[in-house]
Amino acid sequence: MSDKSKKTFWPYGILLSIIAVIIACVATIVISLDYPVEMDNFNFEKYQKVDTDINEIMKNQKEFDKKFDVKALTKTITLNKENKIDIKISKKLPNLENPKFEILLTRPDTNKHNVDLNATYSDDILTTQSFTPNLIGRWQIMLKLADQNSTGFYKFELFAR
Repeated sequence: MSDKSKKTFWPYGILLSIIAVIIACVATIVISLDYPVEMDNFNFEKYQKVDTDINEIMKNQKEFDKKFDVKALTKTITLNKENKIDIKISKKLPNLENPKFEILLTRPDTNKHNVDLNATYSDDILTTQSFTPNLIGRWQIMLKLADQNSTGFYKFELFAR
């Protein structure tokens, strides 16, 4: 056999690899257009602000946790019926003022069903206004509590059945 009759297939391999990479890039773009990134509202701020202030946020959270203990008393909610959520906010130190609060009811996979909830605070229990979930599955309560010097953020999972 002569050297001229030997065939090399490596140029075809390189070409196929380049084509495969291009196809993978196109597939990634098409898939990402169908599944947009949702904003995470855990800190009730835009991502960029949280990113720049994360050390201060963590310091405030630690300070808030020294003063208050927060626990969700409600674990499940009933589908297509009025529900209220109770959250116990225990003061660890005497003479603390009641914290200010913001409450958001949301689905973990989308912001389409977000509901800002009003609530009342009495006897260390924060009770939300009535709401009616219309989708089965996971829901989240995102809670922002603030006193004069610190802020705490909490997320509680609920299951609608």
